[in-house]
Amino acid sequence: MATITVDVPFDSSQEIVVPVALLKQLIITLLVRKGMFEVEATIAADRLIESDLRGIHSHGSRCLKKYIEAMDAGDIDPRAMMITAVETPAIAVLEASSGLGHVGATRAMELAIKKARDVGTGTVIVKKGQHFGAAACYVMMAIKEGMVGFCTTSTGTATVAAYGSRQPGTANHALAWGIPTKSGFPYVLDMAVAESSWGKIETMGMYGLPIPLGWALDEAGNDTSDAKAAKTLLPTAGARGSAMGFVCAALAGGLIGRKTPIHKVKNPFGPGSDHFFYVIDPSHFGAKDRFLAEMDATINDVRALSPADGFDKVRVAGELEWERTQKWLAEGLPLHRDHVSGLTELCRSLKCTLPEGWPLS
Repeated sequence: MATITVDVPFDSSQEIVVPVALLKQLIITLLVRKGMFEVEATIAADRLIESDLRGIHSHGSRCLKKYIEAMDAGDIDPRAMMITAVETPAIAVLEASSGLGHVGATRAMELAIKKARDVGTGTVIVKKGQHFGAAACYVMMAIKEGMVGFCTTSTGTATVAAYGSRQPGTANHALAWGIPTKSGFPYVLDMAVAESSWGKIETMGMYGLPIPLGWALDEAGNDTSDAKAAKTLLPTAGARGSAMGFVCAALAGGLIGRKTPIHKVKNPFGPGSDHFFYVIDPSHFGAKDRFLAEMDATINDVRALSPADGFDKVRVAGELEWERTQKWLAEGLPLHRDHVSGLTELCRSLKCTLPEGWPLS
């Protein structure tokens, strides 16, 4: 029977465990077959698997089919060239030329980290990129360097209702903050501006579960619990989520002269996505050791609080995903059978050889 955590459903009777190394090999093989350079296919595979390991399968390897379809349609260029359009010691704008989003986003975060190391902060915006998957993956890159990371994206067309309307006014922009710690797991806030994501709604439907009322509206503008009937998402925390969507689009798109979602055409890949990355190097502020010690102490004290009814313990942002990652790296990824079947069929349709040991070979 399926169980639902605070983020995603799980049901071992519907899942197949896939070793991480085999999944990575399969992803790279498929992307190279579509024309990507192996080094860039490897970057994309790393980001997709990081999402899967955190339990965000809707933004992980399950997206491969739609990315490859977008390549076939000409909306994603597998060999896109990254161009530096604007650069100063602290900021840059990179033209991604509609390449696979994970590659451009990774290059941008790497540059933001370098600039933060040099001058204290780094801000890099990606122009004309594509869907970049889970925002958490990029702030984790900053955390690994002992830095604070933030990213957001202006992605796709408007699918989230404006507060006070049943009609969409913004896209379901993702945003993430990452705070480094001295020991243990890092603090990672990864969210979007709607009550849920389209990917999670798809996941709920895959597991045969209803979606909670208050997540989405059907075509007639009525609240629905049917994942397949959902047409418009509702903003998280009402006016707050709606306003946050505006801010994300302003930072990641408007700032570089790009359209906001309400002005984009109804093609999820055609108009592309724009991304915003911001990194702070604590060592430039004169108190890095005290900063890290205070973060550790705060996390420990919050986790030591008494849990409310219905909770086994108090967790902080990123803890559940961190636990999951460590477990699945060792034991393999539990993926829904339809997810594994879809990857298998995708591989066969492209006449690629399945990795030796693939569970459905």
